Amino acid sequence: MATTARPVEKTETTPAVSGLTLADVLLLLCVTIWAFNIPLIKMTLGYINPLALSIIRFGITGIITFGIVWFKERNLAIQWRHLLPIILCALMGITLNQVFFVYALKNTTSSEVSLLMAATPSFAVLAAYLAKQEKASSGYWKSLPISLAGIGLIVLTAPNAQLGGGWLGDVLALCTAASWATYTVLIRPLMRYYSIAKLSAYITLIGTIMLLPFGGPQFDFGAMGNIPPGIWLAITYSTLVAVVLTNFLWYFGVKKLGGPRTAVYAYIQPFLGVVAATLILSEAIIGWQIVGGGLVILGLLIYRRRPRAEIVAKAD
Repeated sequence: MATTARPVEKTETTPAVSGLTLADVLLLLCVTIWAFNIPLIKMTLGYINPLALSIIRFGITGIITFGIVWFKERNLAIQWRHLLPIILCALMGITLNQVFFVYALKNTTSSEVSLLMAATPSFAVLAAYLAKQEKASSGYWKSLPISLAGIGLIVLTAPNAQLGGGWLGDVLALCTAASWATYTVLIRPLMRYYSIAKLSAYITLIGTIMLLPFGGPQFDFGAMGNIPPGIWLAITYSTLVAVVLTNFLWYFGVKKLGGPRTAVYAYIQPFLGVVAATLILSEAIIGWQIVGGGLVILGLLIYRRRPRAEIVAKAD
């Protein structure tokens, strides 16, 4: 997600699981961590420049991930022919994604960013369709107007929305969702050759390096020396917990429960994000924006619902 370098779903064949399991509990913990991460990052932006924060977070994450890959695989090699696709993934999934994300938070509320990020799966389906990786079913085209209506409601009912302020942040939040969706399409072919850990290590570190020309000048080491301990604690949380730990939690869920059941938990995150923004930043809850977020989620559920004829055919 992004926001926090949320991992891409990996298609696996998994046994049917019923009832509440440990994987369900850990997935709920995962999306709760992501939800609280967004207002915490917005809070830290009052003390550290946006891209400097991104470089710190993802530079540390990349180094840690390389260490994990070496420990587990004892092999860091990639094929030269895959270097350019990996660089493109890094550009979309880290570099541009982080530029859009941190400046979205700079220009609008944490709640709006959380709700608008719910549009990521819709963008992902459209990107996969345009890349001819998947066919967009009739359900997608039926769900798209509902999701777009939800996005419009979130944006247009924002308090003090204006083109130079809140609306700019909303547009950047949508660009965050779109860049992550594009990344999911670009990374999919590479997952046939490498583990997600190895791909994440290279993509995170390369994406951070590409941020340096823009974020490097934003480092103010004098001001950073005056950052309160509580803000450093928030930065540590947004790096080690919201990026590194959640990678393991999310993929544990995919492995145990399968992609479709795991994806349901991502639908909960936007609304948890609104609650987190209220608790941490005392942001007002805008009723119409909650309705808009609900419409976005409804659109996704309509898309994911299989036609009755298809279900009957599979049962036969």
